[in-house]
Amino acid sequence: MVMASTPVTPPGRVGRRGRDRRSDDGEADGDRSLLHCVSPYQSGSVKLTQVLRKPCAKRGFLRVPMVKLAWLTARLSFFPTSRCPETARFDNNQIFRSSKYAQSMKIRSTHLVPALAALALVACSADPADRFARAQDAFENHRYDEARLDLVSGLKDRPGDVAMLDMLARTQLALGDGEGAHASLERLEAADGLPGDAPLLFGEAALLRRQFDEAIEHVAPEKSAEAWRIRAVARVGKGELAEAGKAFGEGAARDDATSRLLADYAIFALGNGALARARELVDRALEVEPDGLDAQLAQGRVAIAEGDLGVALTAYDSALKRYPDNPTALIGKAGVLGDLGSFDEAEALIGDAAGRMSNSSDIVYLRARLAGARGDWAKARDIIQSNERALADRDDAQILYGEALVELERYELARATLQPVLRRQPRNAYARRLMARAKLGSGDAGSALATIGPLADRAEASQADLALAARAAQETGSAKAKAYRDRARVPSPASLAAEVATADAAMKAGNWREAISAYERIIAATGEENVLVLNNFAFALGQSGNPKRGLQYARRALAMAPENPSVLDTVGWLLIETGGDRDEAIRLLEKAAKLAPRNRAIADHLRQAKAR
Repeated sequence: MVMASTPVTPPGRVGRRGRDRRSDDGEADGDRSLLHCVSPYQSGSVKLTQVLRKPCAKRGFLRVPMVKLAWLTARLSFFPTSRCPETARFDNNQIFRSSKYAQSMKIRSTHLVPALAALALVACSADPADRFARAQDAFENHRYDEARLDLVSGLKDRPGDVAMLDMLARTQLALGDGEGAHASLERLEAADGLPGDAPLLFGEAALLRRQFDEAIEHVAPEKSAEAWRIRAVARVGKGELAEAGKAFGEGAARDDATSRLLADYAIFALGNGALARARELVDRALEVEPDGLDAQLAQGRVAIAEGDLGVALTAYDSALKRYPDNPTALIGKAGVLGDLGSFDEAEALIGDAAGRMSNSSDIVYLRARLAGARGDWAKARDIIQSNERALADRDDAQILYGEALVELERYELARATLQPVLRRQPRNAYARRLMARAKLGSGDAGSALATIGPLADRAEASQADLALAARAAQETGSAKAKAYRDRARVPSPASLAAEVATADAAMKAGNWREAISAYERIIAATGEENVLVLNNFAFALGQSGNPKRGLQYARRALAMAPENPSVLDTVGWLLIETGGDRDEAIRLLEKAAKLAPRNRAIADHLRQAKAR
């Protein structure tokens, strides 16, 4: 295989809160810088949960999940056929749109049926102590709806029970019910039973209620890392991003920096285009709490941005193992599976998540994206049209809608849909291509040429961009038509060299998605005749979590080079990874090891294969 060898103290209780000039589609002339593309199936949002601990007389330290904060830091439009869809753009107006804050009431409403069933169980025990014990167990195991039902029932008999009120407030925060949590905290205050971390709890509830100034006021006397996190989140909600960055930095520099703060900070950094900083922060979050939900969700989001879908899938699986009903992890995993072409699995997960958050714009977008991926553009269009209000401020959904309209030959409507997006994101190459196609389809070839020209004039222009430019130039009678046509027919050395360099750099960096995209373009331009390209493409597919498809290409490479040890290793190991013929795998790996006796990676694969 070619790349294998390289390849807090517990709080006491207190009696008070303790608050002691451009074209019509937006591109400036000569502005052609484009960014790395991400996933077509990822929603771009991450919900982040930190688990704190507080004492409880009966159960010791309870694991108390605080509010799940979602960021919509970089609503990247993700399309597999795009080299560089758009620039990273921190849209603070969307931060809470698809978050726990925005969805709390929607999520809770979806639990009505299981809640009614649970009520029947609650009625079986009239002892408030039993209900509290049951609620504690449910809380410990992240079954927050069950915990809330038992706590509400128990409090009917013991309305002033401080322990149950405390747990109810924390449960409501975990469920995203800011109003409910605030009411429970006020009942605790009236009973002179506020916990020592009440300022943080009030702050979280205020964030959920989108009362950002109030959240900052609640934590004003606090100096902990979590207080700094709440300040940072509130600043983001107010659109004060520079102040938010300073607050995150203050919290991260403290010795008590929590996994939650670090994970939130990582997503904030990612939304500002600082991928390396985001990776550093996620690694710190994982060191503090390796199995923490926040850390794993942030790991998945950052890994997606890095192009490592295998790591992202592992992160979401890890989160779901401990929090099987977590909608963010479900959506994240579904997105990765969509990237990998596992549409049926992705659709099943989306359906599962939809049962918890049916009105989520992320769910709607993914459903439409999957329909488009399957070529059902009428269904994709209908999904977006029927959810117009929920998707109105999502550029990724508008681009997808524009694509569906182009595919359905509704060109004028496509132009009207895409033009506002390009004015906001003039460097979005994918939207630019769609706009050029829409203009051509509506008979406006001259404008189409002006739109696609900046992409087609690059030395490394893709064959698709060149063909589109050639068609537009031909219809306008431009002298450039022949040059575009000739370049589209035969890939230029610069174009191929750029693709090979992109693929090579991506392989060395472990950016499997980018490598896969580059190799797909190379194969489309040159055919399946290069053993190295096929083998590396197969390896990247296997590393990204799609070994079955990788095996198909590896076998094609093997047919062309049956004595190449790297190819033998690729086929053999992918057979092991896919649960294929073990005897054949070992035979191929033994042959590879014999041909390349000093290759440690091949030897290691052979050892692992025999041990399975």
